[in-house]
Amino acid sequence: MATAKVNGVEVEFEPGMTVLQVAELAGEEIPRFCYHERLSIAGNCRMCLVEVKPGPPKPQASCALPAAEGQEIFTKTPMVKKAREGVMEFLLINH
Repeated sequence: MATAKVNGVEVEFEPGMTVLQVAELAGEEIPRFCYHERLSIAGNCRMCLVEVKPGPPKPQASCALPAAEGQEIFTKTPMVKKAREGVMEFLLINH
């Protein structure tokens, strides 16, 4: 089994899982609108944004991102919070 850290908590996961699923294993709840286990991954709502290291210094959709060995996943950073607020504002204004 592979391991990753979610907000500093080390979690073992099976290969093929997404970052969203690994975060759930660690007990972290990530908001989402378009993700469901039995449906294909759309990643359209962008509410499940997280920060992942190593990776680009920008939020990424956790439902569409495969988890990898040694990843560090952050769900509560200021960047993630600001990105989710921006997505929510966009959704409320346009829907």
